[in-house]
Amino acid sequence: MFDVNVKIGHWPYRPVRNGEAVLAALMALGVQTAAVSSLDAVHYLNPQDGNDALAAFLANHADGGIRFMPLAVLCPGFSNGQDDLRRCIDECGMRGIVLYPNYHAYSLEDADVAPIMAEASRRRLPVFIQMSMEDLRRQFRPYKIQDVPPEAVGALARAWPEANIVALGLKFGQPEAVGEPWPDNLYFDISNYEHLGELEHAVARFGADRILYGSNTPMFNARANFDKLRCSAINAADRDAIAFQNAERIFGDRP
Repeated sequence: MFDVNVKIGHWPYRPVRNGEAVLAALMALGVQTAAVSSLDAVHYLNPQDGNDALAAFLANHADGGIRFMPLAVLCPGFSNGQDDLRRCIDECGMRGIVLYPNYHAYSLEDADVAPIMAEASRRRLPVFIQMSMEDLRRQFRPYKIQDVPPEAVGALARAWPEANIVALGLKFGQPEAVGEPWPDNLYFDISNYEHLGELEHAVARFGADRILYGSNTPMFNARANFDKLRCSAINAADRDAIAFQNAERIFGDRP
């Protein structure tokens, strides 16, 4: 199993599992590889502080039984952002980028996004767009963080065809809003697919080769996501593609 949507850190509005508990939950489910990013970086003034903490945590758990694909959380336009990206990739060994347009208050069309996408294309780094982190009904603070529009990630993928882009947290029915034709470089995970039949519909509509196993743990329950795939009425080849093969290809570990 290859989980492409794992976070390590704290959430300011409710307790979540700590890093050790997250890794234990993944190992119990047979997850062998995890794309991991900093949950702290979502709310820190400087996301790089979260990236640094993640790198230190993973270095201390390198022999824990899970192969890590660390991801750098970046905020386009933030001071020294390009230097932070180079540091994350060249010094910390991070393998991709995560963007939070909704939490960091920018649009994927903003000019500051272009340098990040150009560097990702040049280095062949996958770019993950967090479309949604938590249900709006669970947001009891004075303001609510809305989902990133699916049309926006579709436009980004078409504008940067050399970069593999993964939409994290699309809900049932949202991939259809990406528009036709579906970009060859765009993928989405199953973390926000909640009900019976939704995954089967996605496979029939978009093909299993567009879909990745992602749990959004610790924000969501890792076991529920595992059972979602395990109990789905899809064939073994499609299940393997979603469980690990597509992610391996995106990260360059599979032709």
